[in-house]
Order: sequence, then C-alpha cells, then structure tokens
Amino acid sequence: MKLNKLLCKHIKNENFVKIYISTKGYNLTHFEGFIFEQNKDFVLMNDMRDFNYDGFVVLRKSDINEVKHTGNEKFYLHILKKENIKKKIFQKQKQLDFHLDTLQKMMKQIKKLKIPVICEHLYKKDDLFQIGTIQKVSKKRVRMRYFNARGKFDFKLLSVGYKTLTFIRIDSPYTNLFYKYTK
Repeated sequence: MKLNKLLCKHIKNENFVKIYISTKGYNLTHFEGFIFEQNKDFVLMNDMRDFNYDGFVVLRKSDINEVKHTGNEKFYLHILKKENIKKKIFQKQKQLDFHLDTLQKMMKQIKKLKIPVICEHLYKKDDLFQIGTIQKVSKKRVRMRYFNARGKFDFKLLSVGYKTLTFIRIDSPYTNLFYKYTK
C-alpha cells in the first residue's frame, strides 16, 4: 500500500502505530503513537515511551522506512484505551492546535505558541540535539534561544537550518519541565 494511503488509513482509524525512519539504508530512530496529520512533506504524530506521552513530533515523509500496526501495536492501543491515555492524547492535540505546513510556517506557529522545541539532526555523523525557544523565523532557518543541560540560556541565538532537521518535537514533558527551570 502506498505511504499516503497507509497514513490516511491509520489517521482515520486512530490506529496506534510504530514509524521507523531511515536515510540511505541507515536506521535513525522510531516513533510510537497516533498519526494526526500528513501533508506532502511531513507527518505529525505524538510519541509514546513506555505508555508515557512524550510530545508531538513532525518528521519528514521522505525518511519513513516502515509503518507498523501489528498485534503488538493493537494490544498497546487496547491498554491506552483502557487506561484513558488515548483520550488524553487526542485532547492534548486539539488543545495545542498545531498543524502541518512548511517548516517556516510551523516554526512561526511554535513561536506564537511560546513553547520550547527540540530540533534534532540525526543524519550522518553530526548528530545534534537543540533545545530552546524560537526567536526568529526566516525562509531557510530558525534562530533559537538555546538552553544547556544546566538550564542556562546561551547569549547568542542558535541558527538551525531547515534542511538539517530530521524531526522536531514540541510539548514534550522533558522540554516543558526543563524550560520551567531555565535561567
């Protein structure tokens, strides 16, 4: 089944899925959750880790290697429904009111929401983990107010080129809690 049709089916049926992303035969990572939207270039889904909500991720469709909805994911969905976790995730998505568009327009949405974001680059050898708030948005890049592992903001804004992004993560408990204690 073609990717667009497969994603549409999982969105419509509110299926819990596991999505693997890779580039040039190299597996990068995977995400587990519900797919909320797709457009020509991107997919918006939530991410789960051990039954815990871990924010929403935007990933490139061109990086998707596999979408799984096996018996394992179906059983996971059963648990999420029984524990009322699925309902809470769908409410969060509606509350956040974030939608797919171009990277530039999505970064403008994040800036307007005034929430921190994680931008990750997993291609090749240069893995980058960038966390902070969006300060300036341009056509090819975003400038972030980066904070380090001690909760301190850098003096200079960090420039992040859209072409280098593997995925972005918003509304994650990690980011939100970390941001709460930044200086």
